Amino acid sequence: MKANVEIVLGFLGSGKTRFINSMLKRKELQDEAIVVIQDEFGDCQIQDDLNNKNPIVVINVDKNKEIDESYITEIVSKHAPNRIFIEINGMKDSTKVINIFNTKKIKSICRIDNIINTIDTTSFNMYFRNMKSIISTHILNSETIILNNVVELDKKELLNIQKEIENINETADILRHLYITDDKISNKKEYVKTTRHGFSFFNTFLYSGFVLFLFIFLITMSTLNIKISSAYLDRFKKFYDVFISILIQGFPFILIGSFVSSIIQICISRDTFIKLFSKNSFLSCVIAAFAGLLFPICDCGTIPVVKGLMKKNVPIAAGITFMLAAPIVNPIAIIATLYAFPGMVSVVIYRLAAGILISVLVGLIMQFTTKKDEEILKNNSDIDTCDCGFCDGKQDYSESNLQKVKAIFVHAGDEFFNIGKYMIIGTFLSSIFQSMTFISSNTYISNDSRVSLLVMILLSFLLSVCSTSDAFVAKGFLRAFPISSILGFLVVGPMLDVKNTMMLFGSFKKKFVIKLIFTIILVSFSILINCKLT
Repeated sequence: MKANVEIVLGFLGSGKTRFINSMLKRKELQDEAIVVIQDEFGDCQIQDDLNNKNPIVVINVDKNKEIDESYITEIVSKHAPNRIFIEINGMKDSTKVINIFNTKKIKSICRIDNIINTIDTTSFNMYFRNMKSIISTHILNSETIILNNVVELDKKELLNIQKEIENINETADILRHLYITDDKISNKKEYVKTTRHGFSFFNTFLYSGFVLFLFIFLITMSTLNIKISSAYLDRFKKFYDVFISILIQGFPFILIGSFVSSIIQICISRDTFIKLFSKNSFLSCVIAAFAGLLFPICDCGTIPVVKGLMKKNVPIAAGITFMLAAPIVNPIAIIATLYAFPGMVSVVIYRLAAGILISVLVGLIMQFTTKKDEEILKNNSDIDTCDCGFCDGKQDYSESNLQKVKAIFVHAGDEFFNIGKYMIIGTFLSSIFQSMTFISSNTYISNDSRVSLLVMILLSFLLSVCSTSDAFVAKGFLRAFPISSILGFLVVGPMLDVKNTMMLFGSFKKKFVIKLIFTIILVSFSILINCKLT
């Protein structure tokens, strides 16, 4: 029979030993042979006299020894336990200990029953600020999280801690420890499960039902010959079609970008990026400008990729250049432009040349106008780490490829949902603008090239068309605008639009984004106004 293993994580003084003692008191464990392995020693001691039928074996790990495969095998063969509690040193990498139980040999004699993380809520914020990587790894690896000393915090502080934990691990059970001072009260629970602050099943069902009802209602109304509703339904249908089409077009690229960002964070070391990008800012920008040929992703997907590059300390100039140039040098966008403007190869050449030049110049300007130690990423006190607990570059995944894959998916999911909400907001706004008729092919526009260029730049921002299909939209404006002004739509649109702006504000500091937007508009206008394309 395999031994059940309970792995207990947490820093010194977080209540690990106290939790194990509370478990040893449980009636269902009275008949079991139990071994407790302690790799950390605090003021509290294991109460080895609690079990009446079988003595509890307490083993203290020597300072010179590590808990490894042979260590566990020796304990199981010597004591033949039904259950093993392992109290892990809070400063050690819990992933290494957990990976021991994924090996074939250990799986044949042991199975992990639960991974518990005990947290002292009074010191959580201090540890989270100073040792975010370690505590995030503990939380991510946990199946159950115990919150101790909750009575010493007010409700708001406790909820904030719980939200931080839920951001890292969305599936773990979170329990609050309650002190029971009266021994006569035997039916009172010592640990109470908390309510999560995410969407519950009921809320999800309720919102889904409402959306389904609205959809059926609109379909039904559209089939009826009601004059009052037809005008509004037509407007809504146009908005709905645009909204869905942008989301369907954009979400795959965001997902790809999130996975690329995740792979960059977890699989590629910082030293590799240092070698890849030259210390020469201009040369690194040139490399970044043409990197989009290798990563054919839309402008929606470049932002999570650039965010991952920034966390690896890639130069700002290179990161910004890649973000702006990649959608334009995308092979799919190049082919689409050729099809949209047959016999006008000069449009493609000007679009590529102007796009690359603007991207490089904006990247260099942002590099030289940003202070060396200035923090540009939003909600990121430690730029080298993130909430997934795997991005500090110190984790060792060589022992388990499965753990590396898990880390990639966890990080990609976190990035996708973080960026995705801003994508939805931006898409909603751009759908409203596209549903409104601003300019038709018969609209008269002033012959002033400056005015027409500004109008096209504004339209590209509001309409937020994907870089792989914007050429066909731009072609529709040829009757109203000169071809040189159309370049404003083709070049600036992939760099800056409503949905991208929302995503930028969600990923970077407000001051940095405002400076970036101003620089893009200024540099783009200065270059495009001098393009004499006929």
